[in-house]
Amino acid sequence: MSDAFVTLDHLDKRYAGHHAVKGINLDIKSGEFIALMGPSGCGKSTTLRLLAGLDEPTGGDIRIGGRSMSGIPAFQRDTPMVWQSLALFPFLSVVENVEFPLRMKKIGKIERRKRAMEWLERLGLGTMAERGISQLSGGQRQRVAIARSLVTQPSILLLDEPLSALDAHLRVRMQTELSRLHKELGITFVYVTHAQSEAFALADRIVLMNDGTIQQTGRPQDVYREPANAFVAEFMGMNNIVSGNVAGHEGTDVRIDGPLGRFTVPAKSSPTSEGKVSFVIAADRVTLSDAAKDGGAANRVTGNVIGIEFVGSTQTIFFDVDGQEFRVQKQQHEIDALDLTPGRRFDLNWQPQHAWLLPQAA
Repeated sequence: MSDAFVTLDHLDKRYAGHHAVKGINLDIKSGEFIALMGPSGCGKSTTLRLLAGLDEPTGGDIRIGGRSMSGIPAFQRDTPMVWQSLALFPFLSVVENVEFPLRMKKIGKIERRKRAMEWLERLGLGTMAERGISQLSGGQRQRVAIARSLVTQPSILLLDEPLSALDAHLRVRMQTELSRLHKELGITFVYVTHAQSEAFALADRIVLMNDGTIQQTGRPQDVYREPANAFVAEFMGMNNIVSGNVAGHEGTDVRIDGPLGRFTVPAKSSPTSEGKVSFVIAADRVTLSDAAKDGGAANRVTGNVIGIEFVGSTQTIFFDVDGQEFRVQKQQHEIDALDLTPGRRFDLNWQPQHAWLLPQAA
């Protein structure tokens, strides 16, 4: 018997000329924080709309609390959504916006005002209850939208890129707020985002989608360090992918020969036979040494500096390695003593155990 609170069972959605969601299966436990990620058009927002009852699936089923949602309209599902656009009513005051879902449920005026004010106080907006929406900042409007969604005390909250319109400082503050609310309330959050940093900061599990299918599901650290395929490795950011052919085995390790050299990679990710394989080495796992002084360590390539991307305390250095771009990510203090003039030649080294062998294609 599954202990899932939400089950997507071969969920499918077709539009005219477009197959948006292709028979996906997913179980979500009660109280989990799930982040749906993927490129634009991958099906993540469509999946959220299907959960909310805003679209009807063309195949499969959605079960919430063991009950099929087939034919149940959105207003009967108790699956409120926090929208990217927030969708607040400009003609209502702050407290009236929060009261609105209770009004739709025919809750009495005194009770709905009491519950709305409790949520506004909880989110630090009690003194702004009578203000108009136009009088609020972006972060305050975000809190109003969250209060409106939670005032009905739902068992699940859906969030569709709710922080994308906020500036960087507010996004971090709201991430903290959402994390706190999730822990306090213990309800299920399903969160759609493009931002890897948001998903990593908030989610218990990441569901990475592409072309209407689920590519990988797992804890953020597992999806980042142990990608299921090349798409996941490339999407998750600072990964370098090296390809070659299996040249032999040494215990549990695989020897790989390719255009960039010979490498040793642990085979813990999947068994390997002969033929072409690829492995991943994350940019933050690579060390730099002077090519003129290096003694020829194993698992290394040599490349020329192309450029540097400055991102606060971290820098990403781009190298040309025999026509392939390689990325190395370091803290500022780690590279202060290096001469990273474009064209300068370095050896890029890594420990075998830090490489991740991608499963071979079926």
